[in-house]
Amino acid sequence: MPKKKAIGRQGWWFAQVDDVALPCLHKSWLKGLNYHDPFKRHEGKGLEKKIKEAVDAIIDGRQVILTTDNEVRDHDGEIIAFERTGYIAVFEVDHVTYSTSDGLRLRLTKRLYDLE
Repeated sequence: MPKKKAIGRQGWWFAQVDDVALPCLHKSWLKGLNYHDPFKRHEGKGLEKKIKEAVDAIIDGRQVILTTDNEVRDHDGEIIAFERTGYIAVFEVDHVTYSTSDGLRLRLTKRLYDLE
């Protein structure tokens, strides 16, 4: 499988691969090939525009980058943030849904490129 370089930056929910910006997903929310990020950590932070930009990019492009991250948890053990530590691969996705009550759900369908 080809290996490509991903380049991202702190606070950006995307990374570039071959000069194309792709949305990043956290491996922590992946179960098998099914992904569910409840987005609870973003409630009340005014990030609706950023969420819409990422979700729209996933729906339109059907490709995402899966990342490794350090989880930041609150005193109750809930994830409140992520610190990106690396990039795993670019995947095609389908069955993409998003709602404020349920968060983002999708299914990984095909691994396209490994990343460094």
